[in-house]
Amino acid sequence: MTDTPNWVVRGSRADNSGPATGHGRAAVTVESGGGVEWADLRPAAIWVRNHRVLLAGVALILLQLAWKAQFLGHLYFTQDDFYNLDLAIQSPLNWHYLTFNTAGNIVIGTQLIAWVLARISLYNWGLAASVVFVLLACSSLAALRLLRTLFGDRPVILVPLAVYLLTPLTVPDLGWWSAAMESVPLQLAIFMALNAHVWYVRTGRAWHLVAAVAWVGFGLAFFEKALVLPVVLFAVTAAFFAGGTSWLAGARLVLVRYWRAWLVYAVLAAGYVVLLAVSLRTSTIHPQAPSSAGSVLTFAWALVKEALLPGAIGGPWQWLPNFGGLPSLAAPPAGLTWLALVIATLVVGASIVRRKIAWRSWAILAGWVVAADMLPVIFGRLKGWNPMLYALETHYLADAAPILAICLGLAITPLTRQADDSVRVSQRRPEAAAPQAWRAAAMAVFGVFVFGSIWSVQAYENVTTGDVAKSFVSNAEQAVQLAPPGTPVFDWPVPDGIVSPLFGRYSRASTLIGDMARGDLKGRLHWITRPAGTIDGLRMFGTDGNLYQARVHGAVSQARPAEQGCWPERYGQIVVRFAARTSSDSWELRIGYLWYPTAPGFLTVQYGNNTVQALKVTHGLHSAYLPVSGGASRIVVSGLSGPDMCIGDVEAGALEPY
Repeated sequence: MTDTPNWVVRGSRADNSGPATGHGRAAVTVESGGGVEWADLRPAAIWVRNHRVLLAGVALILLQLAWKAQFLGHLYFTQDDFYNLDLAIQSPLNWHYLTFNTAGNIVIGTQLIAWVLARISLYNWGLAASVVFVLLACSSLAALRLLRTLFGDRPVILVPLAVYLLTPLTVPDLGWWSAAMESVPLQLAIFMALNAHVWYVRTGRAWHLVAAVAWVGFGLAFFEKALVLPVVLFAVTAAFFAGGTSWLAGARLVLVRYWRAWLVYAVLAAGYVVLLAVSLRTSTIHPQAPSSAGSVLTFAWALVKEALLPGAIGGPWQWLPNFGGLPSLAAPPAGLTWLALVIATLVVGASIVRRKIAWRSWAILAGWVVAADMLPVIFGRLKGWNPMLYALETHYLADAAPILAICLGLAITPLTRQADDSVRVSQRRPEAAAPQAWRAAAMAVFGVFVFGSIWSVQAYENVTTGDVAKSFVSNAEQAVQLAPPGTPVFDWPVPDGIVSPLFGRYSRASTLIGDMARGDLKGRLHWITRPAGTIDGLRMFGTDGNLYQARVHGAVSQARPAEQGCWPERYGQIVVRFAARTSSDSWELRIGYLWYPTAPGFLTVQYGNNTVQALKVTHGLHSAYLPVSGGASRIVVSGLSGPDMCIGDVEAGALEPY
C-alpha cells in the first residue's frame, strides 16, 4: 500500500472559458478530503494595486532603515556624548538637570533619555543607537503619513519621501549621538505637527490642534530650533490653504480664521523663550554679535553653496578626513558644486513654470534655513572662529531635510482635495499631466540624486569610524573589572579624538573611565591628579584604554657600579646626579628607595636649585614621586641620621604608560 497525500494544490490558468476561473481571472483549486474549494486571489491583488504607493513607501523606508542600521553599527560615542553621559550619571533626575544649559540650548528630552540610558548600561552604543534608530523609523513613517495627507496616494510622493530618506545631509548628524538626539526628534515633530495642523485646518476639530501643539512641544523638548516650526505652520497654511489668493491676502485670512491656533503656538513659544533665557546662566555659549559682516556672508554663502545645494542633489560626494572624533566636513569638488547650483536652479525654475505658486514653497525652505540653521550659528558660534568650519558641517542642516522634502512636494504636486475641507486648496482646476520631456528630465535628476546619495554616504563611512573610541572604552571596562581594589591610577586626559581637552575635567580619565567604577566596582581605582609621596604600583591608562604601569620618561640618574648599588650618604645627605641635565619641561620626579627603619621617616628633597619639598618615607622598597619644574643636574635628599636609606634609580621628566 502506497502513501498518497490527502490534498493536492492545482493552479488553474486564466483563460476565456469555463465558469470556474472566468475571463482573465486567477484562482487556486484545493482538493481536500474529496471536496473542492476555490481560493480567489483577486481581493488581495486589488488591495495591493490600490495600496501600491503605500507599500512602495514602506519598502523604501525599510530599505533605508537597513542602510542606516549598518551605518550606525559603524560608529560609536564621541566628544559631547561622553560629556552628556557623565552629566547624566552624576546628576539626580530633577528640573535643574533636565534644563541644564551647556552650549546655548536646553534639551530636556535628550537629558531624560541620557539619564535613563546611563543607568541601564553606560557607554552601551547598541542601546543608544537603538533609540536613534527607533526615532528615525518613526520620523520616516511620519514623513510618508504627511505626504499622503497632503497629496494623497499619488506615486509622485515617493520622490520627496526618497529625498528625505536618502539625503546625505542627515548622515553626519545621525552618527553623532548627541546631535542625533536633538535633530531626529525635531524631524519627527516637524512631520507630525504639520500633519495634525493640516487636519485641524481641514476639519476644524480641536483635538487635531491639541495634537499639533503637543508635537511642537515635543520638538521644543529636544531642540530649540522647533521655535521656527509654528512659523512654518503659518507660512504653509497661508500659502497653500487660503484659496486662490495672494500669499499676503492668505496670511491675513488664515490669521483671523485660525487665531486660536496661532495664539496657542505663540504662548508655547514665548514660554520656551523665557525658559531658554533663564537657562543661559549655566551655558558656556551666549548670544553675541558676529565678528564682522564679511564672516556672516562667507558662512551663509558657503553653507548654501558647499553644503545645502550639493546635499539636496545627493552630495557632497567627498568628505575631509575625520578629525578629533567630530563629524567629517563636506568637501565637494568645485565642478560638482557648481553643477549642484545649476541643477537646483533648474529644478526651482521648472517647478515655478509648471506651478506658479511653487515659489512659495521654496521661500519657506529658504526661511527655515536662514532662521533655524544660519542665525543660531551667526549669533552663537561665529565670533572668533573660521566661518568655513561651520559652513562645511552639514549636521547643522540635518533638520532642513524634512522641510526640503515637504517643500519639494508642495512645489511639484497639487494638494489633494478632501470632502470636508474647510478651505479649498489653491488650485482651481486639475493640472495637466507633465509632458514626456519634463518627466524624463525629472527622472534623470532623481537618478543623479539617488546615485550621489549612495556614493556620498559610502564616502562618509570611509573617512569615519568609531573603532578607536569603542576599543578604548571596551579595554578600559575590562581593566576596571580586573584592577585590585584601591589601585592608584594617575589621572590623565583621554585621547583628543575621544574627548577634546576643551571639555576640561570631562576629558580626563577619572571622569570618562571613573564613571564605569560604580556599584560593585566602586573603589577599584584610586585617582591621583598629581603624584606626590610614596606610591607603589602607580598605573595609568594608555591611549588604547588598557591599564599600564606608569613610568617617568626623561633623564635618569647616573649608573652606579654593581658592587656599590646605592648612592652614598654623607653628612645626613644623599646627592644623586643625573646622567644628563633634565629637560626644562620636566614635571615629575621619581625616586626608587629602600628605607631600613621600621618607623616612617620625614626627609626633604631639593631638585636642582628649586624649592625644597618634604617627603615621607616608609619601611621597605618603594617608589616616591614629587612634582617638579624646570631642568636640574642633581637632587639632594636631606634629613638622614645615618645609612638608613638606599636610593637606587631616579628619573625626572613626564609620566607615561609603560
